[in-house]
Amino acid sequence: MKAGQSSDDLLVKRFNEGDARAMNEVYNMYFKHLYHFAWRITQNAPEAEDIAVVTLEILLRRNADFVTMTNIKAFLFITVKNKCLKYLDATKRHQASEKELGTLQDEKDDYILAQMVRSEFLMEVYKEIENLPPIRKTVFKLLFIDGLDSQEIARQLNMTPAAVYVNKNKALKQLRNVLFDRKLLTVIAGLCGLRSV
Repeated sequence: MKAGQSSDDLLVKRFNEGDARAMNEVYNMYFKHLYHFAWRITQNAPEAEDIAVVTLEILLRRNADFVTMTNIKAFLFITVKNKCLKYLDATKRHQASEKELGTLQDEKDDYILAQMVRSEFLMEVYKEIENLPPIRKTVFKLLFIDGLDSQEIARQLNMTPAAVYVNKNKALKQLRNVLFDRKLLTVIAGLCGLRSV
């Protein structure tokens, strides 16, 4: 890695060059977040999945057009937003969704931006979960993603419920420190710049 180049910069460079692994990495990095974002707007799982897939396919075809990861994120979320609104218009569900999206365009934009912030924040959380020490990561995922209780986790991992509790608290403290001390402000600042991209 050259001095001053981040891993995102290198990924975008490889993505621009059409590197298959980089394209696959970008696709996998965004798919579930775009799907969740589209589902929150359309309330239709198959349509949300189609919108996420089509948007990512467009991105992959235009791989040379993006200079930074921020450009890629902006393109993806704005494209998904527009496709979702077209879907709502086309299916006459637009009126029913007006209550949730708001009747004024500014309210819609605020709703969409809130969903973008939420998706971006969740993306950061998932990244940081992967950086936890192995036992904390396992306990955290079993508790908060798989929905197991402490007793089930203790049995599954052959540890005491107290050890599960300690690892859960350490994982939460570590995530809280990382997200709120370093990452959260960056995420919000980056998303506020989306409107101008």
